[in-house]
Amino acid sequence: MNRIKPNLIIAADIILAALTIGFLAAALIFLWLGQVEAVTRVPATPAWIALTSGLFLLNLVANVLARLPPWREARRPPVWLWLAMVSALLLMLLFGSGICAVLWILVIAQLPRYFSWRSCLLAALLVPLLVGLYQGLLFDQDFVLINTVLYALFNLFALYICFTLQAEQQAREYASQLVRELKATQSLLSSASKRDERLRIARELHDLLGHHLAALSIQLEIARHTEAQPRDHAIDRAGTIAHLLLSDMREAVSEFRERRGLDLRQALTSLLEAVPRPRVWLQIQPGLIIDDVHCAEVILRCAQEALTNILRHSQASRAAILLRQQGASLQLTVEDNGGLRQLPVPGNGMRGMQERAQDIGGRCDWECGLHGLKLTLTLPWDNGLLI
Repeated sequence: MNRIKPNLIIAADIILAALTIGFLAAALIFLWLGQVEAVTRVPATPAWIALTSGLFLLNLVANVLARLPPWREARRPPVWLWLAMVSALLLMLLFGSGICAVLWILVIAQLPRYFSWRSCLLAALLVPLLVGLYQGLLFDQDFVLINTVLYALFNLFALYICFTLQAEQQAREYASQLVRELKATQSLLSSASKRDERLRIARELHDLLGHHLAALSIQLEIARHTEAQPRDHAIDRAGTIAHLLLSDMREAVSEFRERRGLDLRQALTSLLEAVPRPRVWLQIQPGLIIDDVHCAEVILRCAQEALTNILRHSQASRAAILLRQQGASLQLTVEDNGGLRQLPVPGNGMRGMQERAQDIGGRCDWECGLHGLKLTLTLPWDNGLLI
């Protein structure tokens, strides 16, 4: 099944809203100038026509701007949405025809991004009812009740579609988050498996080959003192080779053991690959080796939860993850430029991070820094888990 690109959906939404408002403005002004009864009680003077055209233009611009990505991703209702509401209500009160209620449907389609379902439901039902009552009393139109019920149902249908799309988008984001977590965990487990395999090989080399080579060296040393003189040169060469083999084996074992650290960088990189925003800068102090899987998992999960909170509560365009040694501690810092001035209410994720840190003797602190949300995870360097 082919997926429609998000940019194409946004473009179609903007074009359809602009065409709807443009056609509605042209039709109503044409009927107004043609002096069709029950369109409006305002005379078709140049001042009123200019004012009405300005309201339609304001409604058009506000609806288009409210649908652009920088505004539609905001956590709070943008000023353009409020302008679209006000201009739509004024036009609905100005024109007696219930056609202007279409403008309110365009507004209703934007509300689920910023308001609860109760507030959206109230706006979808109460506004058509009040406007219908106003038009029925002032313009004495027929079918006012039918128009009111129909537009209320249209509003409810628009809300249903919007909440369904919102739930689908949240499900996709959650599935994407699970995939990122799975990839990061797989990378960490793969690194741990390689580490364990290297240690196993190192032990096997030392226990088997090292023992035999040491025995060979001793036997050759004994033979050099007991065999005939002509064979001394060959025996000396054999002993030299045996010593070289033993030295090479020890170097190989040392190299295996020195490379025992987990590849935490790869795990964090896998976590960041599928994050659409913000752009994340990752820095790990050179030479920093973390050997314990549990400790690496704490760092990975805390970084993951910090990114999740940035996506949910901040409008950051950039973020930074820094892992380094600070004196006798290991410190993970995650900071963004979202400009958040108030800490989010602690949920299960934030409490889980604190519990993970406390399990290995560390702590997890949240604060609103100079530029936005900041997480600082501090783990003791000498707790037997870190190298």
